[in-house]
Amino acid sequence: MIGRTLSHYRILEQIGAGGMGVVFRARDERLERDVALKVLPVGVISDAATRARFRREALALSRLNHPHIGVIHDFDTAEGTDFLVMEYVSGRTLAARIAEGPLPTLEAVRIAREIAEALEEAHERGTIHRDLKPENILLSQKGWVKVMDFGLAKLLDPVGVTTATVSGDDLGAGTLPYMAPEQLLGNPSDARTDLFALGAVFYEMLTGVRPFAERLPTALVNEILTREPRKPRAVRPDVPPRLEQIVMKALEKDPTQRYQSAQIFASDLRSSHVEAAPPASAEVKGTGTGIESIAVLPLENMSGDPEQEYFADGMTEELIASLVQIGALRVISRTSVMRYKGARKPLPEIARELNVDAIVEGSVRRAGDRVRITAQLIDAAKDRHLWAKSYERDLKDVLALQGEVAQAIAQEIQVKLTLPEQAKLRSARLIAPAAYEAFLKGRYHLSKRTEADLKRSIAYFNQAIEEDPSYALTYVGVAEAYNLLGFYALSAPRDAFPKAKAAAARALEIQPDLGEAHNSLAYAALYYDWDWAAAEAAFQRAIALKDGYSTAHLWYGNLKCVRGDHEGTLREFRRSVELDPLSSVANAAVAWARYYSRRLEEAIPHFLKALELDPTFIPTHVWFGWTLTSLGRMPEAIEQFEAVRGLVGRSALAESSLAMVYALRGEQAKADELLDGLLHLREERYVSSTYFAFVHAARGDKDQAFEWLDRAFEERSHWLALIAVDPKYDSLRDDPRFHRLLQRMNLP
Repeated sequence: MIGRTLSHYRILEQIGAGGMGVVFRARDERLERDVALKVLPVGVISDAATRARFRREALALSRLNHPHIGVIHDFDTAEGTDFLVMEYVSGRTLAARIAEGPLPTLEAVRIAREIAEALEEAHERGTIHRDLKPENILLSQKGWVKVMDFGLAKLLDPVGVTTATVSGDDLGAGTLPYMAPEQLLGNPSDARTDLFALGAVFYEMLTGVRPFAERLPTALVNEILTREPRKPRAVRPDVPPRLEQIVMKALEKDPTQRYQSAQIFASDLRSSHVEAAPPASAEVKGTGTGIESIAVLPLENMSGDPEQEYFADGMTEELIASLVQIGALRVISRTSVMRYKGARKPLPEIARELNVDAIVEGSVRRAGDRVRITAQLIDAAKDRHLWAKSYERDLKDVLALQGEVAQAIAQEIQVKLTLPEQAKLRSARLIAPAAYEAFLKGRYHLSKRTEADLKRSIAYFNQAIEEDPSYALTYVGVAEAYNLLGFYALSAPRDAFPKAKAAAARALEIQPDLGEAHNSLAYAALYYDWDWAAAEAAFQRAIALKDGYSTAHLWYGNLKCVRGDHEGTLREFRRSVELDPLSSVANAAVAWARYYSRRLEEAIPHFLKALELDPTFIPTHVWFGWTLTSLGRMPEAIEQFEAVRGLVGRSALAESSLAMVYALRGEQAKADELLDGLLHLREERYVSSTYFAFVHAARGDKDQAFEWLDRAFEERSHWLALIAVDPKYDSLRDDPRFHRLLQRMNLP
């Protein structure tokens, strides 16, 4: 078979064989990926009707979705050969690992737990494995488990493989040493049958030998039916007593005395406390495993509906928000991780780029008002799988689900949660499904930051409030959207910031300890009230409540900049970048901090990095242009402002900045033409008076500059907050009117 092509699968090498067929590694020439090709025994499928039924059942199995279950991609026939196409997992079988000797108890418990979690998923979907054995369990190169051949015994048994086909250890739909008594007696199998097999596999991992060891098939059947296996501690004395109890319960001959579900089996393994202590060689930092930083990669949308992408993204953000509650962890913010949506980079490479110790990845599936999240945790440094689990809830319970996942991760990495952290993770409330769906749509559009998306996000948040007015984070969404409309001067300050304040205040009425709400309130106090003390107190409160919230550090850095604390500004912006390393906004902020502190040359590489991350972010181009203007590099500054025109057409901020450059170059006609255009635009929509002020300052017309600054004061233009440090107003600083303006604003 090597070198042949079946359909569009080119066979590369044989990787396994058994009673159910021969397995090859093959190349899928269409999708350019390696797959596992299981060629079924000749004569197993005898006619077209049987083949069609087999295909339907095989594809039904393909819908199993769990990180520890090997996926069936397809069933096909070519050149008279029937074959299954399955996920290819690079690694080795558990049988090969056991052949080297008993496994350390930590490793054996983890593998058994991951197998149990795979069985839990399958059993909930109505699928029984029927042939669980070490040869069907793969250990990937990353160390995590993949259970293969789910349901294949059921598919093959009715279509030609019978209990009469005994060959070695194989007996029909199962493999003798791992078969439960009810299977051997021909009685109906159920989930407990798989748990007997798992008990046998777990026994073998712990001891290095099978629980039932007779070589003659008839003697082996008799042994399984009538004799108790030796206790694991009789074979290996250092097996913990609790693990011996778990194994022996799984191997009960009477199914009613056995574990009744994989969930209970997995729960007993988790609570056995065998894994509670870290290895002696582990470097203990803030956690028992040395894991102090983590990134949640975008959860994959498994709903089969591209329109549900917003929901998968929202679930990612919610899980991040839950993990941020854990003070001992540095959690990467949404902006950075969303850059890996759809990416196929190796996880260690992603971890290096984000500078984290561990990665969480997984999927979300939504069917009506039911939500299923599957998550797995990977130790990035060791490229080792640590934990995986699936959770399913009603949509109204999804907030509690996120907290449960976060607690499970905290337990796995052995981080000690404070009592307030435990309370926050457990305090999730129910939410009306329609409200939560509208909330997630609001967050989705808020993240895009365009004028249309910000306004669309407000509409969705208001819709969520109508459905459920008691969810505080919805009001935070409204506040953030209005704050950003105000900061980007997309709405008049008096139309935007008071609404942001009102929404944030309402959120705090509902949940006084909500850090995001304190942060939004502080932002409005900074840029609209010009109440520096109130902004300081609110920012500090926000960070005390949620230090891992990157936006809080970003916005607090704005206040530090306004007050001339340049080192404090950089400190907060660097913390924001640490939490959100691939955020173009945070990286641009590091750059413009240097612009406002007159460290102009130092700003340039940071602007270039920010533009590399997002060449479409308008403020980066504008701030970079201002920096180049201050350096006297006018042609390059013009390129930055013209780049904005190429992105969005007419931008009042970019047009005024161009006018400023032309005025400084003495090209007054061009500057006047742009100013006239801005005056006409001002009749249609809000245009900040500060835009006219800095152009007139560049022209040397101080009277006109101060007249426009007075108007900016009356309209509460947020740009005025930065006037004390902004190089664009340096030509006005020796004028008494400038000092009076600073005094009116209580600025240094």
